[in-house]
Amino acid sequence: MEKKLIDFDKYAKIPLKLTKLRDNRFFGEHPNQIYEGAVKEGILHLELSNKYQCFFILDGPDRYFHTSEVKKIEEHPGYDLVTTLNSTYRVEFTMSAIPGVQEKYSLKLEDPE
Repeated sequence: MEKKLIDFDKYAKIPLKLTKLRDNRFFGEHPNQIYEGAVKEGILHLELSNKYQCFFILDGPDRYFHTSEVKKIEEHPGYDLVTTLNSTYRVEFTMSAIPGVQEKYSLKLEDPE
């Protein structure tokens, strides 16, 4: 039976915020000190995320964070709940504005009389 891969395209090119909600494996003794309540923000590296089946987040010019392998993603209004091999995360989009071009117009109405 072939394992179904998770497609991370939905998260590409959008700033993300990952909040660790639960430690499912290390009982509060995470080897990299990523404890419940930890927040990581950045842009998803799509190629590496799809390759390793994890959230691979670029959080600086030469810094990154990655989760363990994602097992399940549950979509909820405003956020996704992600269960990995080791943890549970809340994933949110952190856009401060709608991306794209916005156009402004000025209009002057004249009184026909």
